[in-house]
Amino acid sequence: MKNITLILVMLLGTRAVAVGDRGEKLVHINVALKAWLQAIEADTPYLLVDRGMSELRLMHGKAVMRNVAVVADSLGRKPAATHALENRLRRYRPSSPWSELVASPFDWEQNLVVDATPMSALYFGGGLLVYTDAVWSRPGAVALQLGEDDLRALYNACVPGMELIVLPKGWKDGVGP
Repeated sequence: MKNITLILVMLLGTRAVAVGDRGEKLVHINVALKAWLQAIEADTPYLLVDRGMSELRLMHGKAVMRNVAVVADSLGRKPAATHALENRLRRYRPSSPWSELVASPFDWEQNLVVDATPMSALYFGGGLLVYTDAVWSRPGAVALQLGEDDLRALYNACVPGMELIVLPKGWKDGVGP
């Protein structure tokens, strides 16, 4: 009799843990969806990562301005739902470290210097890095790798403070990460 009771307690206990874990997944999904709705209402450009589709989208409101395939996703199991762009990174050395770079619309040489290169990257809060070149890749880093042309387009479209929202895998089905 004690054995049967013990088995029932063990079975019900694991079911309770599974229900609790599902609740945590739903909370994580709801936080990401709330951030997405707020970004839509803010009427400013933002980035949306759909981990289930392996896509990154440049969006403004509900409009998709560019859809980009994610080459490699190393965000981890449950990344934060939102990240803000802190800096656009480049690997180049100007002729003088003291020179002030000021571009005009007609200065094509300067515009080439300011535009993205294949070795550029986008650095977001929380240490998230969006890159294309393997020089930025580090084991265990929170990162997304994109194609070269896609990163160039996003690099030129993104400004510091721009929000990146991460939708977890299974967000449409409510199963979460």
